[in-house]
Amino acid sequence: MADEDRKNRLLGLLGVGLGIAGLLLLGYMLRHLLWGDVPGLASPATTAVPPTPTRALIDLWDAYGQARTVAQAQAEDVQLVAASTQWQVASEQALLTGASNWSFVFYSAASDSVLDIVIGVGETQVVNQTRVWVAPKIMAEGAWQSGPKDALLVFLAYGGRTFLDEHPQAVVDLHLAESDSGSPVWAIVALDVSDRSLLSVLIDAGTGQVLSVAP
Repeated sequence: MADEDRKNRLLGLLGVGLGIAGLLLLGYMLRHLLWGDVPGLASPATTAVPPTPTRALIDLWDAYGQARTVAQAQAEDVQLVAASTQWQVASEQALLTGASNWSFVFYSAASDSVLDIVIGVGETQVVNQTRVWVAPKIMAEGAWQSGPKDALLVFLAYGGRTFLDEHPQAVVDLHLAESDSGSPVWAIVALDVSDRSLLSVLIDAGTGQVLSVAP
C-alpha cells in the first residue's frame, strides 16, 4: 500500500513538472516569436510599407450625369431619388477633399422599379434593379448640384470636427434625398463602430439650415 501511494505521488509530481515545462516552452516560443528568432523558425521578412495611393476623386454633378446616362439606357423616364457616398477612417481633410465614388437611386414610373447605380473614376456599375409598389419621392435639380462641401462645413461646425478628432477611426456616411416637406436634405452621419459613438446632422440642401443634430 505504501508503495502504491509513493507511486501515485511520483506520477503526480511528474505531471506537474511536465505542465510547468510545457508552460515554459510556450512562453519561450511566444517570447522569441514576438521579440526574436526561434531556432528552426525563419524570421518574418521586414518590408517597407508602400505609401497610400492618392484617391481619384469624382464630383457629385459629374457622377450624377454619368449615372443618369446609364440609368436612361435601362429606362428612359428615370428620375433621381437619392445620392450617397462614404468615407472610411474619415478626417476633416478627407471630407473636404472630395469623394471617390457615388451611389445613386433612380426611379422609373414606366416599369415601377428603382435602379441602384455606383459611379467611380473610370467605373460604372448597375448594382440592382428592384420592383416597387409605392413611388418614392423624386428629387428635383437644385442647389444640391454644387455638391456637399457647404453641407460638410456645416457638419464640421456642428460637432463634426470635434467628433472626428476624438474618433479618428470613424466612418462618415452622406446621404441626399427628398424630405417629407418636399425639399432635398443632406443627412451626414459619423459612426465609430468600436464604441458605437454617433453624430448625425440633417441640413436643408437648399438653404443650408440645420434641421437637427443628434445626439
